[in-house]
Amino acid sequence: MRRLISLVEELSFSTVRGRLIAYLLRLAGEVGRHSAHGIRFELTENNEELADRLGTVRELVSRNLGRLHGAGLIEMNRRTINIPDLVALKQEISGD
Repeated sequence: MRRLISLVEELSFSTVRGRLIAYLLRLAGEVGRHSAHGIRFELTENNEELADRLGTVRELVSRNLGRLHGAGLIEMNRRTINIPDLVALKQEISGD
């Protein structure tokens, strides 16, 4: 039941950016490993699968991941995501 509520919350964000951030935060909480540089986890889905999950198209997922990376909110190395500042990423979603 808790997973269903989390999924509904993720989908309730009006923008792709908001839904993507909510999903990344959920993954960080579920499978993320703390390190000296933040919270690190592997994305098991490709951008097309992420787009399907978030109700959008691959291009928007790619663009938003790139923007989050460019803003320093996430670090990406292939399919590995590192969130250096969880609080900053959470603040980004509250403004959505």
